[in-house]
Amino acid sequence: MKKSNLLITLVLLLSTFMSCSEDENLTLEDNSVAFKTYELKRNASGEYSIDINVEDNVSIDKVKNTTNNTNEFYLSSTSLLSKEQDYSSDLMFDNENFKIEFIVENSRKTPSISIVDDNILYTAKTSDEFLKEYSISKNEEGLYDLDFTVRNKVSVDFIYDEETDIYEIHLEETEKSQESNSYFRTFENEGLLQIDFVNHSSYNAKSEMESFTERKPRIIIDEGEDL
Repeated sequence: MKKSNLLITLVLLLSTFMSCSEDENLTLEDNSVAFKTYELKRNASGEYSIDINVEDNVSIDKVKNTTNNTNEFYLSSTSLLSKEQDYSSDLMFDNENFKIEFIVENSRKTPSISIVDDNILYTAKTSDEFLKEYSISKNEEGLYDLDFTVRNKVSVDFIYDEETDIYEIHLEETEKSQESNSYFRTFENEGLLQIDFVNHSSYNAKSEMESFTERKPRIIIDEGEDL
């Protein structure tokens, strides 16, 4: 009889523990602060900035982590704000890359954006570059909208590489003017989204034209993994 009572007690304790753990998990998820949308932009001068739209009563603090070259945005709940807000910021850029992390209160995930591109502190933008400006936005449906503009007489081809799971946008000089210099595409992200602008160029080497490609800018959007 004692063994039976002891077994019942252990089962009840285990059930209570599992219930508390599940309730804690639900509380963390329910209380997780979320940002609604954001837009990362590079203007014609090569400068990067980001606009973040968050829910009511959410504050944003930015930290420039120079150790790992990361722009960290901390999102947390606050009672000081009573309406939606838009947050804009310039971004720290080191060498040819930078990273943005969204560190959200009570969230197990840390979404991030990584960029590989020319740093205008060292490489000035010129008028003969194919890509003029672009922006990548996360909309309220969780999809990603890419909007970009190229200079005149530049052809644009969209290719998806199934082997590498990379969306490629091929840019190449052409003799003909295009109907439009502005382009728009929407992408889904099932965890990791990579978009490469592939620039096809040529130069004169010993009286012969040599061709080469350069993948810049490169955009990597990581939704983050559960910790």
